[in-house]
Amino acid sequence: MVFFKENLRCLRHLNRESQDELAEHLGYRSFTTIQKWEDGTSIPSMPVIGRIAEHYHVPLDVFCNENLSEIMVPQKKVPVVGTVKTGYGLLAYQNISGYEYVPESETGSGIYFYLDVVGDSMKNARILEGDRVYCRQQSTLENGDIGVILLENEEVTLKRVFFKKNKMILKPENETMAPIEFSDEEIQQKGIQILGKLIHNKISF
Repeated sequence: MVFFKENLRCLRHLNRESQDELAEHLGYRSFTTIQKWEDGTSIPSMPVIGRIAEHYHVPLDVFCNENLSEIMVPQKKVPVVGTVKTGYGLLAYQNISGYEYVPESETGSGIYFYLDVVGDSMKNARILEGDRVYCRQQSTLENGDIGVILLENEEVTLKRVFFKKNKMILKPENETMAPIEFSDEEIQQKGIQILGKLIHNKISF
């Protein structure tokens, strides 16, 4: 509990949350409860501390025992917008199912999103089922980029993308699976689109 009051103040400020807003979230009538916690004149019970840590997406032991004001950097909330199959055949439903936090330095001025991974066709790139991929929304890719591709039947897949002789080639990172190719004409006719580029993979252990 060494750094509880400092960490509470730090995390609240980083999330641009007022004492009133945090009090309301935790079910308290007044901001004075939060004020007392931050000035050290009182301390909440462990279950409440656990709720605060969960609210700010920080492990409980870190929240209580490490000085976050020295190690935290500004974070930005990025939505998890659906599911991407690293094989084929599963729809990605564009509903926000949660959020992840990333350093503001990794967000830039574009639009970013996470997708949950299903399937094993990108296993050799260490992208496995249960992982979350962090992507930047964009409609173009360079040869060899890993991209998020909308297929003709509104399925979304994650593949390494190559362009060759008026074709777009979606290549799995799995030796048991064959690439799929689309000509420029097929891309137009079937409405195939590049939705984004992989930035990083959040590994699920």
